[in-house]
Amino acid sequence: MKTELPFRQENDKNLFNNIHPIVRFILPFILVIPCLILADLYLIITIILIVGILNIIFRLKFIQTLSRLKLIIPFVFILTVFIPFYYGSTVIYQFYFLAPIKVYAEGLRMGLIIFLRIVLAAFTFLSFFSSLTYSEYIESLTKIRVIPSFLVGSIVIMLHYIPILASSNKKVLEAQELRGKNTIKYRARLKTHAYIMGKNIVNNMDRSEKLYDSLKMRGFSGEISFASKNLKLLDYIMLLIFLLIMVFLVYFVDIESIILGVM
Repeated sequence: MKTELPFRQENDKNLFNNIHPIVRFILPFILVIPCLILADLYLIITIILIVGILNIIFRLKFIQTLSRLKLIIPFVFILTVFIPFYYGSTVIYQFYFLAPIKVYAEGLRMGLIIFLRIVLAAFTFLSFFSSLTYSEYIESLTKIRVIPSFLVGSIVIMLHYIPILASSNKKVLEAQELRGKNTIKYRARLKTHAYIMGKNIVNNMDRSEKLYDSLKMRGFSGEISFASKNLKLLDYIMLLIFLLIMVFLVYFVDIESIILGVM
């Protein structure tokens, strides 16, 4: 089980470091939101390719992002695999399994679009958040002021304890294996994970309450503050470039015709 959050370490350098954290936090939304609104298969594929190229150009954690993404894909596939069987009107294939089962063209396209939308969103946010440190991510949440301050505090605590819970879970499982317990069946392993995770959550809830009480006694009010950083000209240029790219792709480029023409 991975115990690292998708953020860079303070000493990790990439070409995105000179961009303001808030701008790096906003950029994935600029790329993802149009693809969630428009049901354009070719636009979604194009943005996925663009994000992949940006990973290489700006030296982001491309391999680590793909390794995290492959953990998500099976769950996304389960969510979308049945859409072609009940959505649409144009039958492209039919087979019998106790009863006739039809595969619809519209459902197949819709399922593919939803699958790629989720993959695009996960890939884009993981890629851009890998250019942020943990403190820069929290700073962005605080400065944008879209999320209430009490929720930001909850997110900070949640993100703090995810690696702790994962690490504790891994240590307990390794200790059980050293004592001779060898769980092979998936259902049994899942049950063991759930039991250990439940105990760790209860123990860490008590720890978090003690931590909060100690912080409160030291004058912590629940609000998180950061030293102010002004946006530079480069930050505005970066925002403008990404906005122009999306407007250009959505309104002025017929991506489907270009791809079909090349093929």
